[in-house]
Amino acid sequence: MPGSTRARAAGAAPRQDGHHRAGAPPWAWLVPVLVALATTAWRYDAKPLWRDEVYTLATAERSYPVMLRGLRVTDAGLGPWYALVHPWVRVSTDEAWLRLPGALATVLAAALVGLIASRLLRPGSAAGARAVAGAVAGSAFALTPVVVDHAQEARPYPVVLACVAATAHGVLRDREDPRARWLALWVGGSVLAAALHVLTGAPAVAALLAVAFALPGRARRSRVALGALPAAAATLAMLAVGFSQAPGRIDDGFPLLRQTLRLSSAYVGGAFAVLVLLVLCAAGAAHLRRDRAHLLLVLAWAAAPVAALAASAAGGQLFAARYAGATAPALAVLAGVGAGALARRAGTGSARAGVAALAVAALLVGQGAHLVQSRQRPYVTDDVPSAVAALAQRARPGDAVVHLGNTTRPHVRYYLPAGTPVDDVLLLRDTDVSVSVGGDDLPDVQRAPALAGRERVWLVGVVLNDPWEEVFASWVGPARDGRALAFEGDYGAVRVELWER
Repeated sequence: MPGSTRARAAGAAPRQDGHHRAGAPPWAWLVPVLVALATTAWRYDAKPLWRDEVYTLATAERSYPVMLRGLRVTDAGLGPWYALVHPWVRVSTDEAWLRLPGALATVLAAALVGLIASRLLRPGSAAGARAVAGAVAGSAFALTPVVVDHAQEARPYPVVLACVAATAHGVLRDREDPRARWLALWVGGSVLAAALHVLTGAPAVAALLAVAFALPGRARRSRVALGALPAAAATLAMLAVGFSQAPGRIDDGFPLLRQTLRLSSAYVGGAFAVLVLLVLCAAGAAHLRRDRAHLLLVLAWAAAPVAALAASAAGGQLFAARYAGATAPALAVLAGVGAGALARRAGTGSARAGVAALAVAALLVGQGAHLVQSRQRPYVTDDVPSAVAALAQRARPGDAVVHLGNTTRPHVRYYLPAGTPVDDVLLLRDTDVSVSVGGDDLPDVQRAPALAGRERVWLVGVVLNDPWEEVFASWVGPARDGRALAFEGDYGAVRVELWER
């Protein structure tokens, strides 16, 4: 007896949570990877760049000193994203290359979501049930509307979601079996998630780490507390630099409750999808009711991004459905656990496979309409290729062009055919040295003289709620003065006008 006691003491310490969680079966991550690859690769390069992607390109192309000078004026909250993408765009500015980080991150996030759901299924569950949990969770994530909408974009949102999922997976593994690799995974993931987008990533990782601190496990709580410090520092820094540039973005009449409730459309694409997800999530919550710590972790993860976005809007700052995208992987995990719980009740392997196939098929039917609609749209918001094609077809030597909007000039340049005879007469400093990513134009008083000798002037810009003559008065006035409208066309949210004497 004493010898056996000494042997136990010398061996590995028993798990404080009393759980033994087997590794995830390959199908738990392989099926999500295949689904995410298929949904992301379909019509991958079919849409032209939209203005936010052009902002990524135009900012990341600049040298770091010029980039920093521009970020002091606007969009500082995404500074780490542009700095990270800078070496990437030095390789190529092709659309497919620009969007590759987001596409790969979507596939990685789907695999991680599958692994998390498989791991959260009750210890002792059969490998087939855990495979069902992972396959359904990762597939549900890949089919979520907010994921579908941004998986093919040169923007940080898919990367942030992958970082959040890495944080969740890493901290769960580290609390159960503390190892350096898990610590590095969740610390690195949480810092990147907070730094790349403070509204999307920081609330999710804050909720995850706060609940993980209270989770029973083998690792000391001080490990979580100390590991969370870098993410907390990144969050505070990005809040300071980001929100200082966004005062009063939302007025007092903003319908906060209605817009918050409408966030549901970011996660479900129709009534049937709502029903499917509700059933699976309810089954998942019921399964985790005896594992309250993990249930609390998933629920806090799902709620935190929505709560943070609502708080941002209430404070007059920012509100956009994509900023609450970090809720999507949490809901997918809960749905996957629900599917795995249902599969546990099936007696045979073929029955469990049937449960998985039925759940994935139901999700595909429910979310598929949005997937098809999103992928088949010819453009996101701006059909700049059609706009510049119309301009190039009608342009004559000596024509002047005036760009309205911060990203219009680099956007037009990206798609304008070489040799189109238009003169950018208002350009003072080009984008490689200017403060604005769109280039700096001549001062107001110099614009009318610069356009005075031109017979024909093109106006190209983004359609806004207010008319151009109010928003861009010092550009539009001199362009239209003494001239009549000879051509106009709307191409998505981009308008082209030709004014001729």
